Amino acid sequence: MSPRVNIVRIFADGDYVFAHTDYNFNVLEIGFEVFRFEDGQAVEHWDNLQHKHSSPNPAGHTMMDGPTEVTDLDKTEVNRALVRSFVEEILINNQLDRLEHYIDAAGYTEHNPHLTDGLPALHSALAESSSNGQRIIQYKSIHRLLAEGNFLLCVTEGFRSGVHSSFYDLFRVANGKIVEHWDTIEAVPARSEWVNDNGKF
Repeated sequence: MSPRVNIVRIFADGDYVFAHTDYNFNVLEIGFEVFRFEDGQAVEHWDNLQHKHSSPNPAGHTMMDGPTEVTDLDKTEVNRALVRSFVEEILINNQLDRLEHYIDAAGYTEHNPHLTDGLPALHSALAESSSNGQRIIQYKSIHRLLAEGNFLLCVTEGFRSGVHSSFYDLFRVANGKIVEHWDTIEAVPARSEWVNDNGKF
């Protein structure tokens, strides 16, 4: 079988282009790709890959389906500020009582392969703790927040089940609320495994 790459969503933010991509190489993976351009040429690249689940999540959504059209270009910076506040307050500082301030409770669509739609499922996932009381998902710091209109990609560093991880979260915003979410989570390799000195972020 020949390798195949299907770019499902692609966006631009200044010197950056970011894409949501379906890979069919030796393994099936979903990825986010980020490129930085200078003088019309790509000069820097980051990515985050996750195994592609073969079946839909409990709500019937795949890791890639859903809207692709960019709208609300005039609201790019307002939407960027909204998502930054969401990530800082909810994901990093765990202020889960503020979820309804950011999430469209009546129409939130989730594409994470393990979750279903709606606010209760998101709240439960973010609140889940291990036996030692540590949150399973821990967001620690934002490295990049790219935006075009109603779509925003946040690149964040943290831990999942104690493993140093990179979180790439793509949000769709409508009418001042987050209405849809896609993501990939990838373990950050140990420094001894790096083949360059650039780092994951």
